[in-house]
Formats: sequence, structure tokens, C-alpha cells
Amino acid sequence: MLFNHHKTIINFALIAFTSFLASTSFAESRAEFPIEQFKKFSEVYAKIKSEYVDEVDDNKLFMDAINGALAGLDPHSSYLDYEGMKDFGIATKGEFGGLGLEVGMEDGLVKVVSPIEDTPAYRAGIKSGDLIVQLDGNPVKGLSLGDAIKRMRGKPNTQIKLGISRKGEAAIVEITLTRAVIKNPSVKYKLSDAGYPYLRITQFQERTGEDLAKALLTIHEQSQVPLKGLVLDLRNNPGGLVTSAVSVSAAFLKKDALIVYSEGRAPDAKMRLFANPRNYVGDRLEDDYLKDLPAEIKTLPMVVLVNAGSASASEIVAGALQDHQRAKVLGTQSFGKGTIQTLLPLSSGSAVKLTVAKYFTPSGRSIQAKGITPDVIVEDPTISVADAANVRRESSLSNHIANPNESKKSAQTNTAVVKDTPKTQFSDQTLVEAGTASDYQYTQAINLLKGQEVVSVKKQ
Repeated sequence: MLFNHHKTIINFALIAFTSFLASTSFAESRAEFPIEQFKKFSEVYAKIKSEYVDEVDDNKLFMDAINGALAGLDPHSSYLDYEGMKDFGIATKGEFGGLGLEVGMEDGLVKVVSPIEDTPAYRAGIKSGDLIVQLDGNPVKGLSLGDAIKRMRGKPNTQIKLGISRKGEAAIVEITLTRAVIKNPSVKYKLSDAGYPYLRITQFQERTGEDLAKALLTIHEQSQVPLKGLVLDLRNNPGGLVTSAVSVSAAFLKKDALIVYSEGRAPDAKMRLFANPRNYVGDRLEDDYLKDLPAEIKTLPMVVLVNAGSASASEIVAGALQDHQRAKVLGTQSFGKGTIQTLLPLSSGSAVKLTVAKYFTPSGRSIQAKGITPDVIVEDPTISVADAANVRRESSLSNHIANPNESKKSAQTNTAVVKDTPKTQFSDQTLVEAGTASDYQYTQAINLLKGQEVVSVKKQ
């Protein structure tokens, strides 16, 4: 009788799914749907429904299956419900409520990609690579990324306690944060050294290109002496919109210089993006916010600062400027996220954030699971060697995609070898103020621009 019950469920599921395929565009797919694999899934579903110790909601079962399928692909593919999609969009606009964390998923836990400057998370000393294992004492394991983000968001001035697993710490680190409205300007600048302005991009948002252009014009107008060099700081910048990375690169490169290209299975995943307004403002050429920049910006000597927290769009910019020999890259090995994700809407109003392409620098380099290697390695003395040994990069994430430029053997083992991996990275804590004399990597960048000695490790 039990067997017949299972068989009924399986047959019903197969019939229902076959009807579903017939009513959707999937039926037009050239790929043949794996009926045998679906039958296996249906058998497992039937076992759970009839045998599991507690009754399980159908929606939970299927959502867990969807989340598991996407998590098994790579660390950056995920399912987003309506709230998750809203959060995804808000983060690129530069203003949202919460704690001030860029997060992803790793082994079912929330992984901190980077804390955002001047936010509750940043001020509390949360670090890149921290794993959030508890929210108000409740385990994160089993939650989707969207659900975890929902729980971390809330009304300003309300509190939440995070339980954090941090390499080098034997016990869970508990940190209580007070939520706030997060306003995160993506472009900041300083005239710390006359003639050598400092620009920092914290994230690539919708208006980053426009904000960069305004900052450069202001710097040019306010500088009391002729500009001699520029420091562009991309440390701990987790990335963001590719179009913004293109506009930032285009500000410093000659017109029509290749910035990045991508390869994927779908035709629209194959792109070649150039330093041309059509690639960052589209057909609205009259809205080209870079057209009024002084000509000297294209030739001003530059140093780009990167570290293990520099990911994705940050690496696109650093790689383009490095390949075109437009700037020297200084710091430590970057994160190594060389893939592009896109939102694919579903009929339910939700979406799938899916990795659709691998991107390459103008010279054909893939930084996936490898990162950008600086021209000049300079370590951050505020990070201990012990802490630096625990730095997480793309290559340490479960199910990461292998670097296509690596050897066949490396691809088979899903690992990438980074030679001369630096010991340390830029501090995520407010131990120093970036772009000032207390920021060692910045001071060495200024030395490089001035033709003075650069020391990779701070002398004690």
C-alpha cells in the first residue's frame, strides 16, 4: 500500500511537471529535459512526504531544492524572492536600511564580503571573510540569503545580535549592532597631498560614474597647484554594476580603448565593452557626464590601490588600467571574482541571480579564483600575519568556478594557484584613516608617484 502511495505521488508529479513544460517556454528548449532525474527527485519527495518524522510544507521542500540547486553551481548564484530582489536593487542605489554589510553565501552561512565604510558594521569591527552563523541567537544554517538579509534589515535604532565565526577565534564572536539608515556615497576624495589627489570608490553603484566626474571636476577646480598624480583607492570595494566599472575606466582611458570582454553560453552574455559613452550611457550621448573632464585626466600619472577585499567590478577597473599601462597597481592580491551575474525574472515575481559569463581583461587575462596581481606589492602593517593567513578569497569558496586560463590539472581540481600571495590586506577596522599619512599603503603610492623609494613592508 505504501509503495502504491509513493507511485501515485510520483506519477502525479511527473504528469504535473510534463503539463508545466508544455505550457512554458521551456518546452521550446533544444535541451531534452532529464525525465529520469526528475523521477528520482519525485521519489525522494514522496519519501519525505510520507516518511519524514514531521510534516513538511510543500513550498519549503521546493524552495530548499531550488536554493540547493543554485548554491551547488557557484557561490554567487542564488534565488531571490520579491524582498530579495528589492534588496538587490536598493544596494546599487546607495541608500538602504540595515547594518552596512555586503554579504554572500558560503556553505549555508552568510559570508561578509565587505563592511561598508561609516556604517554600524564597519564601526563594530566586522571583517571581510567573517561568517555570520547566528542572528539573535538563532542559527543561520538553513536560511536562504534573502531570508538572512531580511532578518538583518529593520527599523533604524533597533538592535540585532550577530554570532560570528572568525578564523583565528576559537569561540563564536558575539556583536550587537544598532540598525541605521545606510547612506553610502560611492565616491570620496581628499586633497591630502598638494598636487596628488586621493579618490576612493567604495562600491560601483548606479551613479558612481557621475559622482566620479563631479569629484574630478571639483578636484581640478580646488587644487591650488597643478595636478601631478592621482591615487585611486579600490581597497575593500566588493564590486557592483559593470556599467559603472566601464564609466570609471573610461574616465582615464583613451576613447574606444577596450575595457573588458566576457564569454558565456547565451549570445547576450558575450560582450565587448569600450571606453565609449555608448557603453555606459547607451544612446543618450547628450548625457555623457565624462565629456567635460579636463584632458589632463587621461594622462595624469596614476596608482590604483587594491587588496583582498577588491572584487569583481573593482578588478575590472584595475585590470583595464593595468593592461593599458595607464596606472600602476599597488597593494596586495585582489579577491579574484571573474564572473558576471544577472537577474533572470520568473513568472512568480521572484528571480534567479545566475552566473552567466566569465570576464577577461583587455589582454585576455581571467582573474577568476586568482585576482589582480599588483605591479608593486605593499602590505598593510595594521593586519597581523596570523589574521592575514585567514583571509578568504574566491579560490577558498566552495564550488568556485575554476580559472579558464589555468592548467587542465588546476581546472580538474577546481583550484587556482596564486604565486607570491601577499601576507596582509588593508584593514577593515577604523585603525587608520584611508588616504592620510597614517595609511601606509597610501603613503607608498604617493612615493611611487613622486619617484621615491617604495617599501613593501613598514619598517619597525
